[in-house]
Amino acid sequence: TQSIPVSIPVNYNHFIYAELRDKIKRHSDAFKSDKRLKDLGIFKDRFRIYTFSFLRFKSFLIESEEIKLTSQGEFNFFISSPFNSFIEGIAVAFLRDGNLKIGDVNFTVKSIIKIDLPKFNSEMKLRLLSPIAVVKSPAEKRTFLTPEEPGYFDKIKEDLIRKYNFLYGEKVKDIDFEMRFDSEYINSRGGRFSKLIKFGRMNIKCFLAPFTIKTDPRLIEVGYEWGFGHKNHFGFGMAVISEQ
Repeated sequence: TQSIPVSIPVNYNHFIYAELRDKIKRHSDAFKSDKRLKDLGIFKDRFRIYTFSFLRFKSFLIESEEIKLTSQGEFNFFISSPFNSFIEGIAVAFLRDGNLKIGDVNFTVKSIIKIDLPKFNSEMKLRLLSPIAVVKSPAEKRTFLTPEEPGYFDKIKEDLIRKYNFLYGEKVKDIDFEMRFDSEYINSRGGRFSKLIKFGRMNIKCFLAPFTIKTDPRLIEVGYEWGFGHKNHFGFGMAVISEQ
């Protein structure tokens, strides 16, 4: 929460990313119980196995590249990772500091709630809390594909398999995979569901719409916890179960 009036930049992902890194550094003791986090470089700014959501404000206006809060500055914010020890450590850091700083604005942390994982099935409808970004190739990390381009959904599939293999050491190879964005939702917005988010000097082309996914439930679980697509640790690809 924050007293109003207050404004923050429209492109705030890099502020949240920096805040998380800062809290990890200043509260490193909260992450030392799990040796895996150290091995994965959490104390050297190399840990990337998490994602986070947009700030979900109750009421706001967007003017001149700024988000202006129009009522009490309350919002929900979600962080997810397949490492419970990371989530617990971040929660401790936020509770100790009692704040989340976005640019020049300090928001007060009112409460932190842990959300249990849902049951994962072979077909699920999810909605995004932050948009999906898909990189063209490792050599072109600043070039992003659109859903209309060949290979877009294949890249998401390959990434989920890579993440699963990395986390669990089990080689999941070729499996059935189907994913599609909600055409009714997209049509209701005149076909516009793309976003361009500035992260430092990088312009990230990404897409925000509910989607249906059919595949091995293990891959859906990995995407749910780690994020779908690429650049997850920059705040992309976080999804939850759709209420509809």
